[in-house]
Amino acid sequence: MAVPYVYVAGPLFNTHERWFIERIAEALEKEGYRTYVPHRDAGVAGEDPNETPDQFFKRIFDADLKAMIAADFATALLTGQDVDSGTASEIGWLSAKGKPVYGISDDIRGPVNIMLWGFCGEGRYLSKNIDDLMAHVRANHPIG
Repeated sequence: MAVPYVYVAGPLFNTHERWFIERIAEALEKEGYRTYVPHRDAGVAGEDPNETPDQFFKRIFDADLKAMIAADFATALLTGQDVDSGTASEIGWLSAKGKPVYGISDDIRGPVNIMLWGFCGEGRYLSKNIDDLMAHVRANHPIG
């Protein structure tokens, strides 16, 4: 059996968001899962000073879409008052392709919106911390 490939989605607009996404990927990798982390694996804006915004968008879109196609399932960082629009788009696309999405948020303002709740296993795949997220992943996508 092949090792599951995980798309690790989430907002990437500040150091905290990227740091937390990297902790999720570390937990998955420690258990033996293969991961795709957009900012780590596809890059970030400004790395190539000769790259135009359209070239950057195309490069990132193509890399992320290829990874979503290859992914067996995804995790998604859902923090914030409203979930990041790119993350929400990824969740919708992955769900439409029948790929489970495991969301994580410890936001005290309340649950995610109804659509994200539905895409995260009708709430069954929502977690407040990485340990709980990993318990969902292990139960549904065991390695070995």
